Amino acid sequence: MTEPTHTHAWQARQDEVRLGCVAGFPVGMNWSVLVIAWLLTWSLATGGLPHGAPGHAAGTYWAAGAVAAVVFLASLLAHELAHSVVARRSGIEVTGITLWLFGGVASLSREPETPAADLRIAAAGPGASLALAGLFGVGSLAVEATSAPHILASVTGWLAGVNLMLGLFNLIPGAPLDGGRVLRAIVWRLRGDRHQAALIATSAGAVVGYGLIGLGLTQFLVAGGIGGLWFVFIGWFLLNAARAEKAHERIRHALTGVKMSDAMTPATSVIPAWLAVGDAIERHALTDRIDVWPVEGFDGRIAGVVTIDGLRAVPVDERTATQVSAITIPADALVQVPLTSTVIELLGRADSVVDRPVLVSDGDRVVGIVTGDDLERVAGRRLGATRSHH
Repeated sequence: MTEPTHTHAWQARQDEVRLGCVAGFPVGMNWSVLVIAWLLTWSLATGGLPHGAPGHAAGTYWAAGAVAAVVFLASLLAHELAHSVVARRSGIEVTGITLWLFGGVASLSREPETPAADLRIAAAGPGASLALAGLFGVGSLAVEATSAPHILASVTGWLAGVNLMLGLFNLIPGAPLDGGRVLRAIVWRLRGDRHQAALIATSAGAVVGYGLIGLGLTQFLVAGGIGGLWFVFIGWFLLNAARAEKAHERIRHALTGVKMSDAMTPATSVIPAWLAVGDAIERHALTDRIDVWPVEGFDGRIAGVVTIDGLRAVPVDERTATQVSAITIPADALVQVPLTSTVIELLGRADSVVDRPVLVSDGDRVVGIVTGDDLERVAGRRLGATRSHH
């Protein structure tokens, strides 16, 4: 799956392990991948491989299962790399690839600007998976035609089948699956409206989610196996992901055309870096109706920002001796955007708008701060205005 996120510089999150760079793309792994790797290894070692290639020692099955699981994870990476390479060729920065419980995510710095680019990027991943399925399938047939151990043919045959399922499943026309992106691109091309195309794709994704939940419950109630619960789990995930993506699309659409000056909180109240935290709380936190303040450094320039949560986090008995500089988020750790830019341009280059404030500058002077709350406020106001017109 591709996941267009609003990132500027990719860093491994606390629940991710940085694996390095592949083809110039930072690659990380969520800890949930280890669970999937273990389950695949266990399933193959205790069921699939002994059934398909009997007569081997238990250690052989476990080793073969582990190799198959690792190669499958590499196949997931190839799927996301295909998205990423095509996105880069379309002029879109890919800030990172993350493998996790449900496959992988390629984080794009911005949305594709044309239906054709959207289609190419979306189709690249399933195309890579289907190509790998064919490659492993041919390899399995080739191994069977030789005197090589039959367990090798079982492993390559399994890899062919699982990549085939991965490719076909991702082509189901419902966001956030790649097929949903394909559907979005086609509707976008036919109707000329990306926003409506995205809403249709996410609605289709919700239908797919409900369908999988219904299928899983039916299988569980009729057949009595726990396999149906897996379909319920996947369907529940897709349903929630589709709803979240639809909400994000509506917010994104509402923020289109909004200028930074309309979204930011003006930097009219500045806290000196040398001020004690206790004094900062008394003079600013208790009187100003904002949650983030620019911090004036010892050289007279804006050194960063301090948040209301940062001020409150200092223990009461330490607030007199602790200066604001000790809890300041430094300016070089923040994204800074010009006053003339738009909110959509900001979303296309900064992940810190979610986790950290963004500085708005007019030349060399910081004139405002934008936070996630600011964007939610503006989006809510514009969405409310849109509803009132209807």
